[in-house]
Amino acid sequence: MKYIKSYIFLTLMVVSLVGCKVDDLKDDVNDLKDRVALIEEQVKLLNDNVEVLAYVLDPQQKTIKSVTENNGQYVITLSDGSVMTLTIGQPGTIVQPEISVDNNGYWVVNGNPTGVKAVGEDGKNGEGYPEFRVEEGKWRVRFGESGWSDVPGGDLGTGTSLGDQFFESASLSDDGTVFTIVGTKGQVYTFPVVASLVCEINGNETVVEFDYDSVQEFDVKISGGEPLAPIYPAGWRAELTKKEADNADEYNYTLTVYAMLSSRAATADNTSDIVVRVNNGTLWAVDKLQVKMKP
Repeated sequence: MKYIKSYIFLTLMVVSLVGCKVDDLKDDVNDLKDRVALIEEQVKLLNDNVEVLAYVLDPQQKTIKSVTENNGQYVITLSDGSVMTLTIGQPGTIVQPEISVDNNGYWVVNGNPTGVKAVGEDGKNGEGYPEFRVEEGKWRVRFGESGWSDVPGGDLGTGTSLGDQFFESASLSDDGTVFTIVGTKGQVYTFPVVASLVCEINGNETVVEFDYDSVQEFDVKISGGEPLAPIYPAGWRAELTKKEADNADEYNYTLTVYAMLSSRAATADNTSDIVVRVNNGTLWAVDKLQVKMKP
């Protein structure tokens, strides 16, 4: 009888120990899930704010159509219908790359020049802005469609709180016509908010491919100003004409794009921009359609 009681007691101890280990394992898994979710949120916050920073630095930025704020997060809608998110946060404990622009207008990541132009010159845009992700506990970066590369000194660390290093504050004027952003180093950026000035090409989310000698049409929404003739690259042609009547989505112009002639030689990278502009005094609304020839 004593032996039976001993076996029962030993069995209970084993079950209890196994139960403890299972509970500890569940806690570890839950902690890991929380950690992954926190990192994903930090990556999104970083990429969103870098996009806004690129807009701030772009001398040809589009006009802001509207700004809405909720708990320190600003949703910025531009005149072409695209949306950016700006988050005003606090210094966090997750180690994220330090991003800046040097005196020559190039992106710098963790103190290392990238050779990628951040600020456009002579009427040209910059060469894109960095996009980040986390892989195997390290930050990685790419510009545009280039390949991903490791960020020097880009260890993620073991932090447990989100941070924002780009912007100290943001505010919308009482009458909703001026949006002001203050950087962490005291820079002040002021932008007009013009709800009526709109320039939006329908279908500009991706690169549009053309056959040689082909023609495609795109709906365009224009309001608040006078449209100018489209800008197009050599070998292409584009025309902007007003519709007889607005369609159901209030697109009131048609952009007709004529592709390159088949007699022209194709280049290795023939992606180009068709640019539509609307002007009202000192204010501009701009949208672009990326086009390329099919191989």
